[in-house]
Amino acid sequence: MKRTKNILFSIVLLLCTLSYVHSTWAGKEILTVERALRLAEQKNPAIAASVEREKQAAARLDQMKASELPKLAAAMLYQHTYQEQKHPVYIGGNQVGYAQAGFQDTYRAAVTLSYLLYSGGAVQNSVRAKKLTLDAYTAESLRTRQTVANGVQNAYYDLHRAIAKLRVVEEALELAKEHLRQVDAFYRNGVVAKNEVLRVQVSVSDAELNRIRANNAVNVAWSALERAVGERLINAYDLPESETLASPLSLPENPEDIAIHQRPEMKSLDSAMRSALASARAAAASNGPSVVFEGEASKVGDEFFPEKMDDWKLSLIANWTFFDGGESRAKVREAKAAADEFKFKTEDLKKQILLEVSVAILNFTSSQQRLQVAQSQVASAEEDYRMALTRYASQLGTNIDVLDARVALSNAKTQLVEAIYDTLTSRADLDYAIGKDI
Repeated sequence: MKRTKNILFSIVLLLCTLSYVHSTWAGKEILTVERALRLAEQKNPAIAASVEREKQAAARLDQMKASELPKLAAAMLYQHTYQEQKHPVYIGGNQVGYAQAGFQDTYRAAVTLSYLLYSGGAVQNSVRAKKLTLDAYTAESLRTRQTVANGVQNAYYDLHRAIAKLRVVEEALELAKEHLRQVDAFYRNGVVAKNEVLRVQVSVSDAELNRIRANNAVNVAWSALERAVGERLINAYDLPESETLASPLSLPENPEDIAIHQRPEMKSLDSAMRSALASARAAAASNGPSVVFEGEASKVGDEFFPEKMDDWKLSLIANWTFFDGGESRAKVREAKAAADEFKFKTEDLKKQILLEVSVAILNFTSSQQRLQVAQSQVASAEEDYRMALTRYASQLGTNIDVLDARVALSNAKTQLVEAIYDTLTSRADLDYAIGKDI
């Protein structure tokens, strides 16, 4: 009976364990590059920071727009004087008494309306400058998202590259162990000397060290991808199968022209230059004529809430600053210099963009050429290793031939992995260079 209970307990424990393992693995999603990009949009702090910069620029624009709208304010005043306010009253040159001019304890409530009717273009150009600044920040934010996306793509492909290299190393380790078993069998039967066994044992140890390094590279690549995305991934996601690039990738037509017209930095610098010119016009108009309308309604009394005296007034105020010590002219020079700076930066950026596109095209073309060579190289290396192993099994070849053929095969597969992921990475870099939004 006791034995039966132990068996039942073991079965229940096993089912619980299997259920937990199933639930753990079933909860993992496949992390595609598209999924990684969506996560980065939500989690990457650089993107969040760029959004906050946009919000700041939008708030500054709203502040400046407020200058074009009427201002409505309410005010409440309490005032106590040492003596009651009175003015002497004269009739025929003789003082006949005093007239009350106010209260010793005064309460005053007022509502004031002010509206800028004319500013000579100062406010309008300031609003335009802030609007263009917001456009520049929006373009910078787009480029930030593109930069993050490019970093995520590169990190994602580097992770796949590291995993593919690990598989190559593991295959090499298995081949080395298989060869060691064969050499051991030959040695036990007196076919080969002990030094051949030792040499293959060294190659197995070297393959094991390579496997440890490759496994560490995978963990490092996971960390790099998590840094690019902005979220923990290694325990929450599985990766799809490695890329094989069955169909070749193509180049876009006229990538240089696309980059010049599409790169967000070009739009950002153009908006910044026009913003500086608008600021120059606003500074030039700041000491010109302006017209302000003001209206006020008030109540005054000696107790709260005042009711004894009602009054209202309307004012039309014109201002014109004829001399401000050269402040406005200095602001104009500063803004125009800033506009010229942005113009020169634009010319320099065009050259930089053309260089980046050219380098990206060269890297992409080179990686595709290497991919074709690497594919044929792997096929040749696999056949060479098979033949070397067959010759050695028949004692027509040497142990060194097998070791060299296995190293060549491992190198060929590694080169193929490098070519595949260099092609994917260089294509992503080309999209980034032309400013393609992902």
